[in-house]
Amino acid sequence: MSDSKPIQTGLPTLLALSAGMFMAVLDTNIVNLALPALQRSLNASLSQLTWIVDAYALGFAGLMLSAGWLADRFGPRRMLAWGLALFVLASLLCGLAPGAQTLILFRLLQGMAAALFIPSSLGLLRHAFPHPAERARAVGLYGGLSASAAAAGPVLGGLLLGPLGWRGAFLINVPIGLAALLAIPFVVPFREASPSRGADLPGQAVGMLTLSLASYALIEGPRLPALVLLALLLAVAAGARLFWRLEQANPQAMVPPALFRHPAFAAANWVGFAIGVAYFGSLLLLSLYLQQGLGLDALRAGLAMLPLAACLIAGNIVAGRLLPRLGARRQMRGGLLLSAAGYLLLALADGHALAWSLLAMLPLALGTALAIAPMTATVLESAPPQLSGTASAVLNAIRQTGALVGTAGAALVVGHSADPRQALPLGLGLAALATLGAAWAASRIPAAEREASPLAATR
Repeated sequence: MSDSKPIQTGLPTLLALSAGMFMAVLDTNIVNLALPALQRSLNASLSQLTWIVDAYALGFAGLMLSAGWLADRFGPRRMLAWGLALFVLASLLCGLAPGAQTLILFRLLQGMAAALFIPSSLGLLRHAFPHPAERARAVGLYGGLSASAAAAGPVLGGLLLGPLGWRGAFLINVPIGLAALLAIPFVVPFREASPSRGADLPGQAVGMLTLSLASYALIEGPRLPALVLLALLLAVAAGARLFWRLEQANPQAMVPPALFRHPAFAAANWVGFAIGVAYFGSLLLLSLYLQQGLGLDALRAGLAMLPLAACLIAGNIVAGRLLPRLGARRQMRGGLLLSAAGYLLLALADGHALAWSLLAMLPLALGTALAIAPMTATVLESAPPQLSGTASAVLNAIRQTGALVGTAGAALVVGHSADPRQALPLGLGLAALATLGAAWAASRIPAAEREASPLAATR
C-alpha cells in the first residue's frame, strides 16, 4: 500500500487510527452485557461463556509481539489494513456463529486480528504526528476516543441487544471496520517498512507460546488443580527465560533487548503493567459490588460506571495538552498518585454508599487517564522510528498481561470472600499499592525524557 502523494494528517487520520481500538473496547463491553442472552440462545455452559470472553484475550496476547515485528517488517499501514479486514471478517463470523464452540473459535480469531492492528495504529500515530507537542495531543485524543467506547458500551449494548439479540454485539463492528478500511488510503500516511529486519522464528515461536501459556494459566487458574497450575507457571517461567536468552543472542531479535536498557522505556512499560493490574482488577470488583452488593441490574450498573468512563475521556484529552508543559515524568507520577487516592476512597465505600462510589471514581479515572498519555508517548519517544511497531506491541502485550493478572487476582479475592462488599476494600487496597509502585517507577524516568535511545545508532 505505497503512496507517493503526501497526506495531510489531522482529525480524520486520528479517527481512522483509533477505530480499531474503539471496536476492541466497545466489543468487550457489549459482549459482557450479552452473556445472559448468549447463554439462553446457545444453551452455553458457564465454562463456554467464560471462554467466549477469554478466547479474545488469549488470541490478542499470543500474537501481540509477533504483530509488532510484522508491522515493522511489512509496513504498519499494510498491517493495519490486514488486521482491520480480518477483524471485520471475524466479527461477521461471530455474529453468524451457530453454536458456542464455533463462537469461541471465531473470538480467538478476533483477538488475533486486534493484535495485528493495534501496534500498527500506534506506530502510525508517531509517524503521522512527528512533532512532540502535536503527537502528545494526538495520543491524548487517541486515548479519549478509545475510552469513549467504554462509555458507549453499556448504552449502545442496551440499544442493540433488543432488536438484534446477542449477535448485535459482534455485527456492530462490521460498519465501523469497513468505514476505517475505506478511509486508510486517503487519510493514513504511508510509512516505509524495514525489510532488513529478518524473521526471528525461534523468538516468535517461544514468545507466542509463553504469552499463550501465561494467558491460559491466568484465565483458567481458579479452576485448575494446584499441580496443573504449578506446572503451567513453571512452563511460563522457563519460556520467559528462554525467550530472553534467544533475543539477547539474536541480532535480528523480535524484541531487541536494548529497548529495555533505555530507563524511560523500561519504566513506562512497568507503569503500563501496574495500570492494567489495578484498573482491570478493580473493574471486575466494582461491577460485582454494584450488582451484588448494591442490587443494581446489569444495565443500571453500566450506567453507574458512566462517570468513570466520562472522566477517562476527559482525562485523556486534557492529558495530551498538559504533557508538553508538565513533562512525562511529572504528569505520570501525579496522575498515578491521584489514581491511588481514588482507589483508597473507593475502598471506603460500604453497601449503601453509591454516591460515595461515584465520587471516588472521579480521581481514579482522571488520574489513570493523566498517566496513560505520557506512558504511551514515552514508549514511542524512547524507541527508534523503525521499531515503533515493536515498541507499541511490547507495551500492549505487557498491559494485556497486567489486565489478565488483575482480573485473575480480583477473581481470587472474590472467591475467598463470602460477600462482594468484603472483597472490595481488600482488592482496591491492593490496586492502590500497585499504583503507588507504578508512581515510584515513573519517578525513575530521567528528567531529560528525550535523551538518546540506546538504539539511536540504528536510526
